[in-house]
Parts: sequence; structure tokens; C-alpha cells
Amino acid sequence: MGYADEGTALLAQGKVHGTNVQQTANNMINCFIGAGILTVPYAFRLAGYGAVLGLVLVAVLNWITSLLLGKALDKAAKLQPEQPLSSWDLPALGRVCFGKVAEHAIAWVFALELWFALETFIVLTGINVSIVTGAPRTPVIIIAGILGTLSLSLPMDVIAGFSFLSVWCMFGGLVALFVCGTLSPQTSPKHVLLEVRALPSSIGMFLYCFSGLPCLPNIRASMQNTSYYSYAVHLSFAFAATYYAVVGLAGYHFYAENTSESFTQNLMPAWPAPHGLSYGFGLLSAALFAAKLQAGFPLYAAPVLRAAGFGSEREECSRGRREVFVARFLFAAVSVAFAVLAQDALDAVAELMGSFLTNFTSIIFPVMAYVGICHAAGERIGIARGIGLLTLGLFGVGFGIVGTFSAFRRFMAEEVAVGRL
Repeated sequence: MGYADEGTALLAQGKVHGTNVQQTANNMINCFIGAGILTVPYAFRLAGYGAVLGLVLVAVLNWITSLLLGKALDKAAKLQPEQPLSSWDLPALGRVCFGKVAEHAIAWVFALELWFALETFIVLTGINVSIVTGAPRTPVIIIAGILGTLSLSLPMDVIAGFSFLSVWCMFGGLVALFVCGTLSPQTSPKHVLLEVRALPSSIGMFLYCFSGLPCLPNIRASMQNTSYYSYAVHLSFAFAATYYAVVGLAGYHFYAENTSESFTQNLMPAWPAPHGLSYGFGLLSAALFAAKLQAGFPLYAAPVLRAAGFGSEREECSRGRREVFVARFLFAAVSVAFAVLAQDALDAVAELMGSFLTNFTSIIFPVMAYVGICHAAGERIGIARGIGLLTLGLFGVGFGIVGTFSAFRRFMAEEVAVGRL
């Protein structure tokens, strides 16, 4: 019996609960609007209002590659119908296209990318909970890592419910940004229309914002009907791009050159606050974004553990629950330890990760995989599509070089400025 028939039978027996289009879109939104949302106004601070051009470019490129990834997964599943739907991910796609060595290489590259993104989730959760409660960051970071690891045991439809709540947390955070920015305006803010030299840094951060693309195969595999994958992609990107643009423009408009790496820090005026309402909304914003970030933890952590062989229910059954528990415990320990050490270098992590790791997994690899799977299936790509794919690939490679150099140069300049080098 093929896997499609097996899946249909299990669904009929009520043993498998897939997500519908809206639930799938919620999970995608929760991936695409992650820790990067708090750094978006800072990216506008670097490049000015013109940073919105970089944001639109990155959103369109990632939208295209997300659709390419879905088509490549469809073609791969037809080439190897015996492989379970739940086992298709970026490494499996790499194996079909480029061989076993590529599978292992890609597995560790995209696992490293998602893990770095997860680190910023934990750190920013610590920052925002600290704003709300006044507790030191380090203990909060430890608790956030432990709770996030425990949430890996939740089924995908339950996680989709938390993703839906996180969308409302985002709306609440946006309202708080406008209220605080209006009630506590900056004195003589200095805005820039476009700082061209800083645009690569902003684009690197925007790429980091969409670092959840490697999670898409896992989210897609949980759908009731994968033929509606493209609809979920359209919904999630329309929402994510619009939300990022509004938050970035508003945050930069209100706080200009004083915009912090995590803009929720700008929303908290010194106590006693000039407006009690402003202080209250600042607390509300920090609390909502902390909840939103925590809800995204399992969506990022599951593919990382899966790359190490501990991600799916099938692997959990074959290895035993004790072994999986130990793997998750070690994962939590390493993740929390790194987050504690790296909590003061968020912008550098975001920019470097976006320019190199996210650029590879979100732009370069989907293009390569689509071309490779078409070749394996004996399909002709065509001249027009080939030119488009070549342009995408060249942009990814070119920006990987330029963006990484720009990020490293800015990081070194910051370290010299604060006296660490």
C-alpha cells in the first residue's frame, strides 16, 4: 500500500489530524514573523525609510522560492512514492537531487540556521519577559529554553492553535507600538531617506526575518491536503510582508536614530512615566511579543532535532522515548547556554545569519533543488524560466558574499567602538 493510501486510511480512522489551509498559514506566519520582528525597526534605522525597498525585495524572493520548494517536493514525491510524506524535508530533497553527501551537508546547514534563529527567540523572550517582570534576563532565558523544549511534545494542530494566538499577539504589539510612539514622541528625531551603504546590512536582517523557510516542508507534511500549500504560502507572505513593513516604518518614524535592537525596549519610558498609558502599553507589548516568540519555539526546534534523527514520531518509536528525552535535554542545555552567552550580540547574529545561512537555505538551495529535481525527472525548464532561476541563484550567491562581508565589517566596527577589540 502506498503512503498516500496509508495516510488516507489513518485519517479515516482518526489517528492523523492534518491542518487546514488557515491553520497551515498560521504556522507559516508564526515561522516567518519570528524573532526578526523586533529587529526590523533597527534595520530601518540603519538604512532609513528606503529600507522598505530591501524588505519588498527579500519578501518577493522568499515567496518565489517557497513556491519553488513546494513544487520540488511534489516532483520528488512522484519520483519516490514509497517515501512517507512526513519524511520529506530539505535534506531528503537534497539526496534526490544531488546524492547522499549533499543530504548530510544540507541537513547540518539548515539545522544550524534554524538553531541560530532559535537562539534569538530565546534571548528576545528573555529581554521582553525581563521588561515585564523586572527579573534578570539569564534565569528567564533558561526557563524559556526549558518550556520550549517541553512544547516539542505537542501535536501540530495544537501548535497551530498557539500560532493563531500569536497572530493576535502581533496585532496587540503593533497597537502598543503606535500608542507608545504617539504618547511619548522623541525630541527632534533625525530620519534618513536612504543610506545606500547600510542597505546590505538591512537586507541581511530582512533575510533573517524569513529564516523560517526550512520549516515549510515540516508544516506542509502536516497538511490535510498538500495541494493547497501554495494558497497557504500566498496568505502567509501577504500578511508577513505587510506586517514587517508597517512595524519597521512605524518604529523608525517614532524612534529614529534611537531605535534599539529590540524595539520593545524603546516602548518603556523611565519610571515614573510621563504617561501611565504609555507605560502600560509598553508592558503589554513586551508580554505579547514574549508569548509570540515562545509559541514559535517548537516550529523551529523540531526540524533541528530531526536533522539529528530525533524529530518525527516514527523516529521516536524506533529509538525509544528515553533516548529522545535525553536528546531533547541535551538540546535544551546547549541552546540555553549559547543564548546566555550571546544575549548581547543580537544584531550581529541576525545580520551574519541572514547574509550567509538564511540566504543559502531560503534562496540558493530552493533554486538548486528545483533545477535538480526537474533534471532528475527528465523535465525541460525552458528559456524564460531558466533565466529567472539563474537570476535568483546569482543574486543569492552575490549577496551571500557582499552581505557577509558587510555584516562582518559592521560587527568588527561595533566591537572596536565598545572596546572589546
